[in-house]
Amino acid sequence: MHDYGSGKKNSAGGLMTRIPGIIVVEPSAEQSKYRAAEVFARKQPKQLKLSNDIESVKEHLREVRHEARDDNAKLLERLKNTLAGFGVNVRIAADGKEAASAIRQIAGDTRLASINKSNIVVNEIRPDLKSQGFETYIRYFTEFSKNFEPEVFKKELEDYWSLAGMHDRGLMESFAVRKKFSSLPKGDIRDYVVILGVNAISAENGDVFFLQHMSNISHDLEQARKVILVVGIEKVAKDSDTALFHTRSMGIFGLESILLDLKPNDLERFDFDGLPVLADQPERSIDVIILDNGRSKLLNGIYEDLFLCIDCRNCARQCPIGLHVFFERGLVYSPKNYLLGFLQGFLPPVDACLHCGRCHVECPVEIDIPTLIWKAQLEHYEHHKRSLKKRMLDDPEMLAKMGTLTAPLSNWMVHIPIVQYMTELFTGVHRNSHLPTFHRETFRDWFKGGKRG
Repeated sequence: MHDYGSGKKNSAGGLMTRIPGIIVVEPSAEQSKYRAAEVFARKQPKQLKLSNDIESVKEHLREVRHEARDDNAKLLERLKNTLAGFGVNVRIAADGKEAASAIRQIAGDTRLASINKSNIVVNEIRPDLKSQGFETYIRYFTEFSKNFEPEVFKKELEDYWSLAGMHDRGLMESFAVRKKFSSLPKGDIRDYVVILGVNAISAENGDVFFLQHMSNISHDLEQARKVILVVGIEKVAKDSDTALFHTRSMGIFGLESILLDLKPNDLERFDFDGLPVLADQPERSIDVIILDNGRSKLLNGIYEDLFLCIDCRNCARQCPIGLHVFFERGLVYSPKNYLLGFLQGFLPPVDACLHCGRCHVECPVEIDIPTLIWKAQLEHYEHHKRSLKKRMLDDPEMLAKMGTLTAPLSNWMVHIPIVQYMTELFTGVHRNSHLPTFHRETFRDWFKGGKRG
């Protein structure tokens, strides 16, 4: 752990003079206003122009993300120097364990934490926070419960084909800056810490950006006694304009994935508003943790394109496995997070991927996730033996030959409950799956035999 503290007191309870600007971006009705104005002006909606705008946004996004990846070392060094001029402590954490230890030191006696729905906090730090004795809640879900009645909420959108497909219709979502914090507010302080994964940060002036769909981040910035900002090293942009563009792009390309995820989660609900306001109104503090967690190693290897990701999660929109495998584990899922979690060592080999390629098609910066997953699988199995299940599923032709050679016995056996159970146990194929019917005579035999009529 490296400490780049500014020397100005903060989390220890002293005076805090100046903090980086904290900017909260939210959805806005700007686009709807333009369309309404076009209708009143009797003009045709600018469908073609808007489509071009989407492509322009993608092109510019790819440009700034390549720049952020290629100049990462310089940007990171500049950010450290910039933050040193503020009244915040800056720590460099090598992994989630170091980050959690630093958070425990910052939090003091408090073990109650609000976190945002950020993959760097939820996936990479939260397990270590729990081992440190923290109770963590994603306040997004508490705000969700306040905006929707959980008992009557009915999820209408279950699959991606139910979505409006706004970009295909020439529509582009709009996001605008809604709140700016130049200091931490006083007067409504409660005894808990907030741990926020930063969406983007400016190396030039230290401005920190968040994308907010509810009001959880704003409330935490107003109420938490201690504010801890976690910055992944790939989130550093050269200046404030670029960081704002990065954050708005997350909203533009990630909104429909948010709609698919929209559902209550009772396990994450905690009434932070119900905590008593601290009578002595202690000095609030803000700390920054820059988390590496294997990213520097990836940046210098074949996985460097993962640094282009803005975490919009558009790649998750059509992923056929995400909804069925990973939500149960409480992870923030996307194909990129799936691969990153494996490379960071906290997820198993990425064998569940079907390599359908939809994530590559949907990615606004064109990260070829399927190819990167292939490379990760090849690297892994060069050094590790494949399991029996893996060997069987990797060779469907061998299974088909076995079924054909033993037909019709094989067709009879696959309907026996004990065989179905054993198949599920050893191969992972569900016992209720409808397996193909095997024929002793293959299509090739039939064709060569001249029995085709």
